[in-house]
Order: sequence, then structure tokens, then C-alpha cells
Amino acid sequence: MKWLMRGCFILALCFHTVLIAHAQPREPQPSVFNVSPEKGVHFNSSDGFMEFRMGFRLQQQLAITQIVSEQDNLQVEYLIRRERALFRGFLFHNKLDYLVQIGMDGGSVELLNAEYTWKPDKNTRITFGQFFPPTFRQFQTTSKNLQMVDRSNVSRFFFTDYDLGIRVRRTFNLSPTFQLKTSGALTHGEGKNLKTASGGWAYMSRLEVLPLGGFTKGGDYVESDLQREITPKLSVGAGFYFNQDAYTKLGNIVWDGLEDDIFDRYVDVVFKYNGFSFQAEYIKRSVDNEVLISDGQTFYADKTSGEGFYTQAGYFVDEKIELTTRFSTLKPDVLHHNELGKFTQQHKVSMGLNYFFLGHSLKLQSQLGYVSEEFAAIKNCNYFEFLTQFTISF
Repeated sequence: MKWLMRGCFILALCFHTVLIAHAQPREPQPSVFNVSPEKGVHFNSSDGFMEFRMGFRLQQQLAITQIVSEQDNLQVEYLIRRERALFRGFLFHNKLDYLVQIGMDGGSVELLNAEYTWKPDKNTRITFGQFFPPTFRQFQTTSKNLQMVDRSNVSRFFFTDYDLGIRVRRTFNLSPTFQLKTSGALTHGEGKNLKTASGGWAYMSRLEVLPLGGFTKGGDYVESDLQREITPKLSVGAGFYFNQDAYTKLGNIVWDGLEDDIFDRYVDVVFKYNGFSFQAEYIKRSVDNEVLISDGQTFYADKTSGEGFYTQAGYFVDEKIELTTRFSTLKPDVLHHNELGKFTQQHKVSMGLNYFFLGHSLKLQSQLGYVSEEFAAIKNCNYFEFLTQFTISF
């Protein structure tokens, strides 16, 4: 731990020195206060000392499921899918950003993002605090910018959760039409707002290749082609996540010292052109000691091995209406899910319709899906699923 503390001290010292070096006298400007869909409630101080932005996201969802073999078993659920408050801006200098996101859905209030980001130049971001690790693409895409009602069942199954640590992102513009995006992070591997436990650290790295240049307004992390890319744009990403001896929420919650390692590998691709968008992602996870027996008792790791793949596409038939589709297949570890009586394979196909009143800030989404689940010990289950969701976000 001594080398880590020394490294953090040196980083903080360098950060403080750079801030002082970049602090330049500036002419006083009038303070700015306004409200917009892009920035929410927005305030800029006259001396350039701070920027404050407050946003809000509310997603209300209606879900209806019908098991194919049970005509009377119609399930209807209406819920607040997400309710978030976001506070962001900069303090002391416009190179030091902050972001705080609070989740108020699910009947509880919890801290999600709590991070500072230092921007030494326009292509580099160094973040420390609590954030979502730079792993697979769809969970790095904010819920506001999703193309369908929710993330795929594959992304949700391999959810990594927020974590505490440091993350570095760097973009390399190798030519006017060729970009490389790199990111890496070191976190304590125990999940959000938890103290470091006796297990190891979590390590992750990601590389994205954009051979046709950057997307308009960060469109590689906005799933619908709202910008109507006038030239084809492509991003291919790959990376890994390794959590060594994951001890608490992310791994084995029973005891320490069992080498409960989690290792994720993933590849993904995004393509956009003239209102058409395509996205695909493959994820594979390996977990040690998924099923554990001690003194006659059986315990299960919080995460399980498996692999999954999804592909989705959308096309704007006019300025505000988008047709969407998604296919996904999910294969968890057979032994683990047999023990818990869960499915060993899941396949899902969905068709959707989006209406954008004001981009992703104000939209209505609907989709109809057919889900097929295979079990080892009981009969298979097939059902229809209808989802509709209204989103307001600023």
C-alpha cells in the first residue's frame, strides 16, 4: 500500500501544480444563468471560478408479459424504471470537472457517480472517485441515450457495477479520418460506496478503433443515429476486466481467501450512416469458485461464468420515428444455474418503435419481444414481453 499512497501523493502534487500553471488572469464576464434541455439548470460564475449544472432523469415503464402455455397468467407491472438527479460542472478551474449522480429508483436512494475529472488537454481525461468502469460498451452508454426501452439482457446479466478508483482516457487523432480511443482503470473491486476488503484489486483496459473518423457529438455512445451521419462512421472496441479475489458484492460474499477471480472479455462494434444504426457486442465471463460447499452448506458466488451476444439496429423512417430491432442469446454457466434452478440458455428477439419529441431528452419508446428460456431440470418457458417507456431528461 505504501507505493500506492506515494503514487497518489505524487499525482495530487502534479495536479495542483498544473492547475496553478494554467491559472491565467481573465477579464470579468457577466454571470450566466439559464435552463436548456442540453444543460439542464445551468449557472456560470462571472469570474470563471465555477460552473454548476443540475439535471434530472425520469423514466416510467409499463411491462406486460404473457407465458405462451398459460393463457390466464398475464402479468402487468408499472414502475418508475429510473429516477436520477445529476449535478455536474467545474470548480476552481475549467480543467477540473465534477459529476455527482444520485439514484432514487427501486425504493432507495444511493450514490452512483461521485467523481472528479482532470483534463490536462482536450484529448485526455483522468478521473478519480466512484464511476462505472470502462468495460463493455452498452453499460457505458447512459440510460438516457438507449435505443430500445432498456439495455439488452446480455448487458444486464454481465453488469459490473460502479466502483472506486482511478480511470484514464486518451484519444489519439492519427489522421483527420482515423481515431484511437484508449481507457484503463484501477479500482478496489468491491462495488459502489464500500470500503476496500481483503481481496485484490480490479484491473481493466479498453481500446476502440474509429477508422472512419469520430462520430458527430459523441454518437458512438448515443445508440440512435439522431445526427444523421452524412458519411459512414464505424467504431470497433475490445477490452478486458479482471477482478482479483473479488470478495464482497462482486464476488463471494461468504468468506475471504478463496481466489474468487472474475475475468471478463468483450468485443463490440457500432456503425452509423444517414439515420441507420447498428450495434453488436459479445461478452464472456469466467468466475472461479462459483459453487462452494463448507460444513455441509452450499454458497454461491454473486457473479457467474457464461457468455452472451446481442445485435441491434434502428432506422429513422422520418424525422421523429425510428424502427428498432434486437436479437440476443445468453448462456450462463450450466452448473451454477442448475443449482439455483435458473435458465441455462435464453434467447430473445424484439421489435420496437420510438417517437422522439426532443431527441433523447423527451421520447416515447415501445417494443414487443419473444423470449425462450431453456432449463435443465424443468420444462422450457416461452413468453411474450411488451414494454413501453416514457423518458424525460435534462
